[in-house]
Amino acid sequence: MSTTSSLKKAAVIGCGKFVEGQEGWAIGHAHGGAISALSDELELYGVDLSPENLVAFGDRFSLSEERLFASSDALYASFTPDIVAICTWPKLHAPMAMEAMERGVKGIVIEKPIALDAGEIQMLLNKAAESGTHISVAHQRVYDPYYQSCKRVARSGVLGKPLTVNARVGDNWDVLSWTTHWFAMANYLFDSAPEYVLAGMDVSDKRIYQQAVENASIVFAEYPDQHSAQFLTGPLSGASFSIRGPEGMLLREGNELLVLTAKGVERQPLPSGTDGFQELYRELLAEMQGGRESLCSLQRCASATEMAYAAQESARSARKVSLPLALDYAPLELMQHPPRSALYGKNFLLYADAHFGSGGREGLAEALERLSGKATRVIDAEQQGLQAADVKGIDGIVIYHTQSEADEATREQLRSWVESGKALAIVHAGLGAWPEWSEYQRWCGLIWEWGVSSHPHSPVHLNTETRHGVPFPYRQGWLPKDEVFIQLKACAELNIDASVEIPESGEQYPAAWHSDSRPNIGCWMPGHLRSSWKVTAMIEGLGAVLQRTLSL
Repeated sequence: MSTTSSLKKAAVIGCGKFVEGQEGWAIGHAHGGAISALSDELELYGVDLSPENLVAFGDRFSLSEERLFASSDALYASFTPDIVAICTWPKLHAPMAMEAMERGVKGIVIEKPIALDAGEIQMLLNKAAESGTHISVAHQRVYDPYYQSCKRVARSGVLGKPLTVNARVGDNWDVLSWTTHWFAMANYLFDSAPEYVLAGMDVSDKRIYQQAVENASIVFAEYPDQHSAQFLTGPLSGASFSIRGPEGMLLREGNELLVLTAKGVERQPLPSGTDGFQELYRELLAEMQGGRESLCSLQRCASATEMAYAAQESARSARKVSLPLALDYAPLELMQHPPRSALYGKNFLLYADAHFGSGGREGLAEALERLSGKATRVIDAEQQGLQAADVKGIDGIVIYHTQSEADEATREQLRSWVESGKALAIVHAGLGAWPEWSEYQRWCGLIWEWGVSSHPHSPVHLNTETRHGVPFPYRQGWLPKDEVFIQLKACAELNIDASVEIPESGEQYPAAWHSDSRPNIGCWMPGHLRSSWKVTAMIEGLGAVLQRTLSL
């Protein structure tokens, strides 16, 4: 083979090494092999921070020490390659591509995903257009004869329209690391990015290549002309890609394409010997020399990575997400590490009994820990009263439930606390605590009146007010059944901050309020069952009440 005399040097940045596990594939060796196969005239160089990786790469391709560099800075200080393959971990893909363009590299191949947030994708596209650099993305599977044949047969119309792609990848891979290949393939088949993406994901704290990834996902993409695609990722087995239409479907069996229609099964042998990486570089070189745009050009393949972030955003927001993408962050990073609450770092004391074994006390403690990032100290009100040592270093006291009368030491501690302007939150059955303590009842403003108040067992709508500076993050929410008190007894003037509406009757009742005379006291009425404290509206509603009392 030959290439033009102006293209002499190519460098693989991120040689990698072969180790056990998903992160151990030395992808740089695949790129080095493809580059070496292009031409004897094209000199290959390696760049890696690890001396061990450099030695392995040099041994594999018989490179002298002069062709091995410990950093991209050292490479560019020596010379500027004509072609650079960026095979580092993903967090360096976009920055190193930008660096290569700044250095005047003529052709770049970027491993997927090309960026770690949607904003970086647009940055790459803008810089490539400005610099005129030819960039390809390593979605080399489009050169596989099976997918080429799939596109040819699908275009012939034998399957009918619209078409649906069904793709899956298992072995605990994730959307960014692997399914972007299937996104690129579907886009290639339909000659278009999708109009929107709708996704669900199982998200914990899993990370691969140092980036946030999901445990499993299902992604639906709607394409023009009613074509669509469905992608599954996670703890499945193997990978597959098929195409279905109203009049037939395409499958792969060994080295054959199966065309299944009402006429029967047609078996089409697939050509062998195609190397996707070599085809990737051949097309890049042809494009650099004035030929047609590569099938894997950045302009064509950027949308595959964009789809990954659209899927993450759909899972985060529980809504479909349109393309092109209008966000500049990585949604899964927010899901793994949500923005800190304004209560982060605060110390809370929860004073409560078991509330008849409802689990509400435990659920409330978990909610407080989620809001503050710190374990909440819980004192069992059935076992002891409050002492001065209990409130030392505490930012806010939360009273949940106790029917026993408060001893004098407990009354004095709470009285001193409230009169000093410190934050006190009274939650759910705390409104029925200490029925003989009139001062406490005035703090509550509304109390449970035994024999009069009731506890409707139905889900309710939650509506927040905007008048009193309570920082509710939502205007409407939903609460599960068994979370509402009604017909409470009024004991003092108060300001309503949120209300609940019973859908069946349309009746509304207070859900959150604060004392008119003691603004450092806030009340949050819901909170009966432990399971209810898993509801985001519950946790954020309590947080808004606490934040207001603490800010005074």
